[in-house]
Amino acid sequence: MKIEKAAAWLGLVMVGVFLVLFVFVAGFIPPYDPSATATETAARYADNELRIRIGMAFMIFLAFLFAPFFALLSRQVRRIEGYWGVMSVTQILLSVTFPFGFALCAIFAAAAAYRPHANPDVTQALSDMFWLIFVGLVGPLITQVLILAFAVFIDKREVPSFPRWFGYFQIWYAVFGVPGAAVYVFHKGPWRGTVCSPSGFRSPCSASG
Repeated sequence: MKIEKAAAWLGLVMVGVFLVLFVFVAGFIPPYDPSATATETAARYADNELRIRIGMAFMIFLAFLFAPFFALLSRQVRRIEGYWGVMSVTQILLSVTFPFGFALCAIFAAAAAYRPHANPDVTQALSDMFWLIFVGLVGPLITQVLILAFAVFIDKREVPSFPRWFGYFQIWYAVFGVPGAAVYVFHKGPWRGTVCSPSGFRSPCSASG
């Protein structure tokens, strides 16, 4: 039980750490403008190259510390099902994508800042890969939180794993996550990242309620 509490707190702490790294160290808020020219994008990476490399290095290193938190969520779903059923196994499989996805997008950002004075088109392409993954990889997230919501609603035990409001909160978060996919379509307007940019932090935040 102490280990499970530690895993829960670790997830919450990591959300805070990643926000600090993303916002204050790397300086990725506000999001980079996808309608900017390659030269403008490369210039922003050149101006913040050390900050970005440090922030992304820590994000890559720490991404997999989310694993115990997601293992705890999968275990709770398993307790609701009573066995390793479809929901709990799916939850495990989806949980694997989160730390790898986080690390992968951070690698692209680090690569863009690693040689900021290289061909601006290359820097912009790496930057696009970072933002498209970070903002737009919402499919696993939406499926994951909907599984959590369904698990909450079918939990008929006297002492449920989660309160009922937690299930409704997951549904709200799933709806909130859908606009992230719009980042693949638009270069201008709120759907190009301004509205959708928190998507990378949605999963642990929603799961922690």
